[in-house]
Amino acid sequence: MLDHTQNVLLAWLRAALRGEKFVWQDGAADFEKIVRTAKQHAVLSLLYEAVEESENLSADRVKRLAEAAAVTVRSNYRLLLLTKYITGLFWESGIHAVVLKGAATAAFYPVPELRKAGDVDLWIADGAEYEQAVELLKKEGFAVCETQTALHHTELSNAEGIVVELHCSLAEPFESKKANRYLYEFQKEFGKHMETDLTWGIPVIRPTDAYHAFYLVLHMLQHFLRAGFGLKFLCDWVVFWNRNVPEEEKKIFLRLIKESGTEGFVCVLTAACVRGLGLPAKRVQFLQNCAHVSQDEITFFLEEVFAAGEFGHDGQNRMVAMRGTGFFAYVREFHHQMHLNYPKAGHAFFIWPVLWTATLLRFFYNNRALRGVRGRDVLKEAGKRSRLIHRMNLFDGKERRER
Repeated sequence: MLDHTQNVLLAWLRAALRGEKFVWQDGAADFEKIVRTAKQHAVLSLLYEAVEESENLSADRVKRLAEAAAVTVRSNYRLLLLTKYITGLFWESGIHAVVLKGAATAAFYPVPELRKAGDVDLWIADGAEYEQAVELLKKEGFAVCETQTALHHTELSNAEGIVVELHCSLAEPFESKKANRYLYEFQKEFGKHMETDLTWGIPVIRPTDAYHAFYLVLHMLQHFLRAGFGLKFLCDWVVFWNRNVPEEEKKIFLRLIKESGTEGFVCVLTAACVRGLGLPAKRVQFLQNCAHVSQDEITFFLEEVFAAGEFGHDGQNRMVAMRGTGFFAYVREFHHQMHLNYPKAGHAFFIWPVLWTATLLRFFYNNRALRGVRGRDVLKEAGKRSRLIHRMNLFDGKERRER
């Protein structure tokens, strides 16, 4: 169950996402804990607008929230101007770049500037253009980061330390070959559905509604299957659907999640947003299977979100969630992790035993030496989340499993 402070934070965010005021009742919750939690989830800046004129919150506390909001606003405009410069540079060079998340998603918020972003994410569909884009950024003073955190994008940073992620695909390879084949083919369709948004006063090339929503699903699902994600992603989902999304776009989105086998995940995610963050149920009536999500599933999902922090880094005993349950689910997931850790060597099946061993040793070393937790605890936590994934029938293209 969520504790009282967590519920108060959700209520505060509900008001902020609606553009309403939140009345703080002094003594009703732990303000410091709320601030710490909101900061961990990168949503602290959203709280300021909801209490700006509140008489029930001390001036010192309002000032702290105002300062946090100001930092976010300044950072966002730096990122926005960099996004404008880079995309303009790319398009002038014949490179078709699309903005993912960041300024593209922030435009749906009541106050776009308050949606915290940490880097610039750009998707480039064409392989030749992708390599050209990397080289172009190098000429502009960007350097390829020594440590790359994923296989589906290249991270580069400038002299100020701002990171630009150039995406060559929409998501990291999933454990399902069927899903990966679908997404590989889907990228051709995705690239044909772009629009220009002028919310910020400058042109931002982003996906149209159905494809924008589906990308958010892929991004959230990828994090959920690894170590989890936090409240900011849920806020994105709420403001996205709390708009007059055209019916045709809803139909396309419904087709995409059914074809990709992600409908079960979307239903749990959406039901949690309706209950926890006030997403109006009428806005998502077209997702009929959301009505079948149990209260236990919603509560567990929200507990997982709170435990994860922004990108799953706050929970020390967090690991991937498997699609199945039991021993073979762990074996299948370690095999998948082996391919992610050794993408080239993994093609040589005769050395798989060596790579499995290396992957297992790396897993136990990273958890014990670097994170200070037992591998057994990590596996136990992964098993809990995997049971929820199992009920979602993820990637199977079937209806959700009932409890």
